Amino acid sequence: MKMKASQKLETTALTQSAMKAYYETARNARSRGRKVAWSTVMMPTEILLAADIDVVFPENHSATCGAKGLGAELCELAEDAGLSQETCSYARCDLGVRHGGMSPWGGLPIPDIVFCATSSCTTVMKWFEDIARHYGCELAIVDMPYNFSGEITAHSEQYIVSQLEECIGQIETLTGKTFNYERLTQIMELSHTAHDYWRKCLELGAVKPSPITMTDILVNMGPIVCLRGTQEAVNIYESLHEEIAQRVRIGYVAAGTERFRLVWDGIPFWFALGSVVRRLSELGAVLVGATYFYHWVREVDPADPLRSMGRAYCTAITMNQSVAHKIEKIGMLLKLYQADGLIIHSNRSCKSDSLGALDLHRDVEKQFGVSVLMLDGDHTDSRAVSDAAVQTRMEAFIEGLEQKRFGRLRLVDKLSVQ
Repeated sequence: MKMKASQKLETTALTQSAMKAYYETARNARSRGRKVAWSTVMMPTEILLAADIDVVFPENHSATCGAKGLGAELCELAEDAGLSQETCSYARCDLGVRHGGMSPWGGLPIPDIVFCATSSCTTVMKWFEDIARHYGCELAIVDMPYNFSGEITAHSEQYIVSQLEECIGQIETLTGKTFNYERLTQIMELSHTAHDYWRKCLELGAVKPSPITMTDILVNMGPIVCLRGTQEAVNIYESLHEEIAQRVRIGYVAAGTERFRLVWDGIPFWFALGSVVRRLSELGAVLVGATYFYHWVREVDPADPLRSMGRAYCTAITMNQSVAHKIEKIGMLLKLYQADGLIIHSNRSCKSDSLGALDLHRDVEKQFGVSVLMLDGDHTDSRAVSDAAVQTRMEAFIEGLEQKRFGRLRLVDKLSVQ
């Protein structure tokens, strides 16, 4: 017998505590005699941890600003300083904080070095160049080759490895210490274990009815982004996996009546995801998976750290791959989650994430026979999203799923009862 309970995941409290401590520790790094690096989330930051450098991620910080409802205000500050409204809202939030805007974590510590990988977009390169210029610190860039086929070539793999070796040289110059490859191997083992637990947590969403919603995963996402390569991340995701598995054992249903199962493609509306999930739940639909989550499912090999990091960080993110390969990945997730439909976020200020969205819409419907909804919006800037339009389009989408499954007569009967 399936049961629905109202309690939150207990692991969420561990995640929140860990993220608060993470930012506090980073802000106090200099008082502890440690160096600080700012890094893009798609950079192999395990090499920084191996050098005992504290790492913070402006993208994660901006996402948190968006989730706390600060995105529009910070973006306006950045625009007043000269940035276009078409610029990535993560970058605008970061600049807004630098221009005196509020931060839920009190801002980020001044960096000693800035690390940037280009696998997500070219905007991050210009953004991080500006950060390095602003703080007068060193910049390290790893150029990630574009993958047309989804498989990284031996040449591309070696190209990334050579750049990571250059980054290690920069780290040695910064710290005045020889790089500790033995320590890197230990960190890679922790990173591998955390990624594996993360993947297992996501796959439990494939159980019908689902024991988790997209919100359950998103609120516990911080450590896989910011604390990968640490024992703390391993502990959190081991706990999360066991808790979700227990939900499966007792027949917990996360979102009431589950009539339709949906997959989300793209970065979430950080400022409005909760309301989106709740409204879909009211309509009998559950977001059980997302392509975004799988950007942090990475196969790394502690025995071959640099090469496996290069391969993993270059291929995990769909923004660095062809539309055809992205469609293939979406098809795998639709099958895994036994999904009835796909929601695509056409992101106004993240062009690389929304590139090919119309092709994606057409081809996913054609190849996999599922219904597709495209929502216009933004990941952090709430001014780009119309709540009324989003609600109306979701309701129409679910009505379409009703018609597809039950036929027009069943839909008319249902509406007449309401």
